[in-house]
Amino acid sequence: MFETLQTLTIYELLLRISLACVFGCALGLDRDIKNKPVDFRVFMIVCVATCLVAIMGQELHETYRGQGDFISLDLGKIISGALTGIGFLGAGAILRDRGGENENRIIGTATGASIWASAIIGLCLGFGYIILASVGFAVIFIILLLIGLLYNALNKTSDPKVR
Repeated sequence: MFETLQTLTIYELLLRISLACVFGCALGLDRDIKNKPVDFRVFMIVCVATCLVAIMGQELHETYRGQGDFISLDLGKIISGALTGIGFLGAGAILRDRGGENENRIIGTATGASIWASAIIGLCLGFGYIILASVGFAVIFIILLLIGLLYNALNKTSDPKVR
C-alpha cells in the first residue's frame, strides 16, 4: 500500500525537504520584498517540488535496479526535464517595460534566474548534496541582496523595478 523509502531515512527526507522550503522561501522573500510579480510561495514550491523529483528519481532507480530493459531510468533526464520545465516558469517572469522613458528595458530577469536557481538548489538537496545546495544558496542570496544594492547605488536609481 505504501512504498517505503529505500535510499534515505525519514529524517534525511525531512531535512532535505525542510531545507528546500527554507532556501526557496528566502530567495522568494527577497523578490517579494522588492515588489516583484512572483511571490515567495512560487520559489518555495519550485524548490520543494524539484527536491521531491530528485528523491523520487533515486527511489525509482533503487526500486527498479536490475529489472533489465523493461524500465530505463536516467537521472540526467530527470534533471534536464525539471530545469527545462522550470525555465518556462522563470521566463514568464521576464517582461518588457512598455512604460516610462525607456520602452525597451527588460525587467524580471533576476526573478526569472532566481526561480531557475531555486530549482537547481532543490535538485541538489533532493540528491543529497546539502553542502553544495547551501553554498549555492548563499552565493545566490548574496548576489540578490548585496549586488542588487551595489547596482542601485551605481545607477543612483530609486526605481524598485531595477532592483
